[in-house]
This record gives sequence, structure tokens and C-alpha cells, in this order.
Amino acid sequence: MKRQSGVKRLIGVGVGPGDPELVTVKAVRVLREADAVLVPVLAGADAEPAGPGRAETIIRAYVGADRIRRLEFALNDTGGVTPRRAAAWQAAAAAVAEEFAAGAASVAFGTLGDPNLYSTFSYLAQAVAEIVPEVTVETVAGITAMQDLASRAGISLAEGTEPVTLVPLNGGIAALDQALARGGTVVGYKVGAAASPAPRILADRLQAAGRLGTAIIGARLGLPGELIAPAADLLRPAPPAPATPPAPTAPSTSPAPAAPPAPAPEFNESDSLPDRGGRESLSTESPASSQADIPDIPYLSTLIVPALRAASIGAGLTVRPSETQASPEPEVTATLPAPSNPNHDDVTSPWSEPLQSHIVVVGDPAEVPRSRDETTPARDGSQPQGRVVFVGAGPGAPDLLTRRGARAIATADIVIWASSLVDQRILAYASEHAEIVDSAQLPMEGVLPHYERAARHNLTVARVHSGDPSLWGAVQEQLEQCAELGLDTEIVPGVSSFTAVAAAIQRELTIPEVAQSVILTRLGGGKTPMPPGEQVREFARHGTTMALFLSAARSGQLQEELLAGGYPKDTPCVVAYQVTWPDELIIHTKLDTLAATIKERKLWKHTLVLVGPGLQTAGSRSHLYHPGHFHGYRRAEPQARKQLRDTKGKS
Repeated sequence: MKRQSGVKRLIGVGVGPGDPELVTVKAVRVLREADAVLVPVLAGADAEPAGPGRAETIIRAYVGADRIRRLEFALNDTGGVTPRRAAAWQAAAAAVAEEFAAGAASVAFGTLGDPNLYSTFSYLAQAVAEIVPEVTVETVAGITAMQDLASRAGISLAEGTEPVTLVPLNGGIAALDQALARGGTVVGYKVGAAASPAPRILADRLQAAGRLGTAIIGARLGLPGELIAPAADLLRPAPPAPATPPAPTAPSTSPAPAAPPAPAPEFNESDSLPDRGGRESLSTESPASSQADIPDIPYLSTLIVPALRAASIGAGLTVRPSETQASPEPEVTATLPAPSNPNHDDVTSPWSEPLQSHIVVVGDPAEVPRSRDETTPARDGSQPQGRVVFVGAGPGAPDLLTRRGARAIATADIVIWASSLVDQRILAYASEHAEIVDSAQLPMEGVLPHYERAARHNLTVARVHSGDPSLWGAVQEQLEQCAELGLDTEIVPGVSSFTAVAAAIQRELTIPEVAQSVILTRLGGGKTPMPPGEQVREFARHGTTMALFLSAARSGQLQEELLAGGYPKDTPCVVAYQVTWPDELIIHTKLDTLAATIKERKLWKHTLVLVGPGLQTAGSRSHLYHPGHFHGYRRAEPQARKQLRDTKGKS
């Protein structure tokens, strides 16, 4: 373990939703190089530690178990509001401080999903900063549950000018109603959490909006027991419980069987636990009737309600059977050359012929598939007539490519990439025998012949997209073309630029009591018209965090619409150009100077804008680790529960 003096770094590492192959190359490197690797865990019964949580299970695929230290957040303390309970929130921070005091220069904290989206890492970081003021806090962006669910369910999250709104369902039904009314894609996190709408109420809201039939719910993605199913099926009321039999007239002579031990707790995207008991419902019915209304929905599932679209446009594909969780495979890495004066404008690729790449395999080379005959079959178990894998390359930096994405490129017969949007160093993962096609100046008609050839000759194509393919990736028309050709398809999610910007500026986008929803959208008025009701000024009325794609070229109009929607002039904004690229530029400004800031630096392309009060405000304590919060693995302390209720009443 490396120990050195100097800068102390606390790094929040997003490890994705569950499948170890969806960890980014950068995350693996950071975890392996860190002096200490910490993961969240809750104490089990009688203070006995539980088994490894989901984040730890993922990390164990790349880091030895002996290097991982579990941090208990003292959630099993039921001793009332004692000094230990009052200090519980600081316990994890103290453990981090101990690592630094022992000589650690870098401490990595693994968290599910992305550390800047519905995660508790920011609160840990704040507490650590109070104890170790000199600490430098960093984050590594990760794949979110919504991206993986969209990939596995064959859903395009956004096409053209459609917005995407992220809503925490335990925050009330009003935000969901408003998001549904806009017509864009709605992602609901924390389905089944305490205080989230009861399933019947959620089904009624989706049905009233005319969107229940297309909604999908997913849980335990990429893990044993994975669930992906239509929301209409899962949100049906559970059958009533059988009547309680009469009590026996005489005591039983044999002891009652011991209850089976609770399974090891599983953490969600914000590192919390299953909550099948003590659920709070928005229903006005009696507790008994509410409980009977709860079907068996996995705790903290993710809901996706696709955007309202014309028939056959952006519709979800047929859901295939879940992939089998494979054992960790040998590492596929590549020596990535440094770019020389990289140029990302829409110009002809500098490569005059297919790039010859070299793959360095750490492990047994025989175990790494190298040709079409050795690749894995389609997810439905059949041998397809060719296959196209849409790979999210992330925002720019090659090490933000996922492990699964790197493997897809390494095993492809044809790699199609756009030199105007994707870093050329990604091609270092391609086989030296692969055909490299630059699509920077190709329309769909120019790409289609490669898909047709793949269908005729049973080839595998890696179609590499920037960011995440499901967000404005223009993949839906390609998926439909592949379906017509009989090609099997797969989408590998990628790190989106909005989470990469959050990591770069070290800000969580979802701050309790400040901003609990995130709206992803773009400015209307360009080449692609916005649907009715999806104007920026309408979304701005929510006053929450917004990420605006493809809008910098009309910065004056953007500023006007944000102000017209109700954001104050001094609302903090972040302008990010080429995030994670060598020429990255990130500028903090206020809304009243947003247009001038963009114009002054001539940022017309490859620029994302974040806006909202959460970019500056510290926010309040998360209720997740409050002693008054309860769930199926922990009872609330009565006095703290009353304090928490009083706090909610005043807010």
C-alpha cells in the first residue's frame, strides 16, 4: 500500500448499478491505486456486520477483499438520542480521517451509480472536510441505473429535442405529475421507498397521463434476480393476505421454527437499504388497506416512462431475457497514445486508412474472445445473423469508457466511430484485424451498408457513440434498421457529459431541500423543433437543477428563457466545454452573464450548461441516515422520529 505525505485526496468512485463490467476503466485504476478503499455497509443484528453490500461486491471484481474496509454508519444504534447517536454521522468521516492519519494519501469511497446523483458521498465529503480541512475531494463519474435500465430494456431516453426529467418518488407525487405533463421521458428513482407513492396511486397517475402502457420498472440490474418488467404488471395491487387462522386451543409442544436470517443488505444508488416494512404511503386509506395494496416490488427500483412519440418512433425494443452474470474476465487494456493537438470539429478524419491497434491483455490471452466465432451469443441464446453493439464512449476521456464497452470494441470485426465526437484513443482497444470506419461525414445511408454486410457475413459491429447512446444518440433509427436486417443489437451505456461535469466541479446535482430533481433538455428553435410544452422557460419554472445540451450556439435565447421561467438573475451556472478532453474549459458564472460568458469565449459546440441553486447551496442533511428515518432493517428512534416529522412540517 502506497503511503506518502502531502496532498490528501478523498475520491468518490461511481461503480455503476451492479454489473462489474459497467465500471469505467478510470474507476478501476483509481480503486487499484488508492491507498485505502472504503465501502458503505450497515451493521446487522446485534451489531454483527452484514455480508458485503452491492458496491463492495462490484469492487471485489477488481480489488482484493483484504484491501476493502467497510464503513458502518451506526444505523443499528437504538439507544435513543445518545452521544453515540449524535456522533454517528461523524463516525464514517472519522474512519476516513484515520486512514489519512495512518499515512494514506488517497482514499477511495465506492458508491453505486454516480457519486453526484442521489448519493450520500457528498455528505461524507462535507463531514471529512470538517475534520481534515486540507483534504481535496474528487469524484469519478459512473453509469446510473436509468442508463443501464434503458440499455437492457431497449429504450431510447431522448431523441431530437425531447427532455429527460429525473424525479425521486419518495419526494411526493406532485413532481411526478408535473414531469409527466411535459411529455418527455420521466425517470423515477426510489420506487418502493418509504414515503414513495403506493403502487396503486402510482399506477393511477401514470394511467391518467396516458403513459402506463409504455412504462418500465427495473431492479437489481446485471445481478442475479434482475427484474425488468412493464410497470402495468408490477403496479397491480397484491392479492389480499389470507385470513389469520384462529389461535390454537392448546400451546404447541414443538418450538416455532427460527426465522431465516435476513439476506445481506443491498445498497441502492444512494447506498441505502431495502425497505419492505414500515412503508409510508400517500394513500388516505387505513394502514391495513395500504399494506394490502403493495405488490412485491423490489425496494428502490427504477421507473422509466418513455417520451410520448409517434408510433414506431423511439419505441422500446422487445425486452430480451436477462444476461447471465459472468465471472470476472481477464482485463483488457490498451496503451493510449497522447493526442497531438486534438481537433474535434466536424472535419474529415486524419486517418487515411484503418488504424492498426494493439491490445495488451492482462491475464490469460486465451480467455479473451478475439474473433467473431469466439464472441458470446445473443442475449436470447440464439446465434444471430450478425450483431451491432452501440457503445457509449463517455464524454471524452478514454478511461471513462466502461469495461464492457472496451470489450465490445476489442471483439468487433468493424468499429464505426465519429472522429468529430469521440477521442481517437478509444481505437486503441480495437483489434489489429478490425476494420475502422470514421462516420464523421457519413449520413445514415453511409453507415447502413456496413450493417447490411454484418448481416450477410455474420459480423460484429461496434458502433461507438459519444456520451450515452440513449441520450440524444440518434440510435433509435439505427435500432429499427438493424431490426429490419435481422441483426441482434445491444446498447452499452456510457458516462454522460452532465455527470462528468458534476464530477469535474465537485458538486452533487441533487441537494436535499434545494434540488431533488434533474431536468435534461435542450433549447428549442434550432433545426429540430421542440414538442409543445417542452420549452426551456416551462422547465425553468421548477427551479431545480437543469442540464442543457446543444444550446450554446443560441446563448442569448437560452438566457432569456431561463430568466422568463423564473430563475433569479444570480442563479449559479456552469458552462462546460469539452469536459474531460485535453482542452476542457469550465467556467462558473451567474445567469445574468451567461450569454456574455459563452459569446466571449466563442463556445458554440461541445458545450453543456448546468443551471440551478444546487450548484452553490450546501443544502441540509439527508434524511437517509437520520436516526428518525426507518426502513425494514432499522427502526426509528421515537424522539428523533418526532424531530424529523417536525422538521418536515416546517419545510
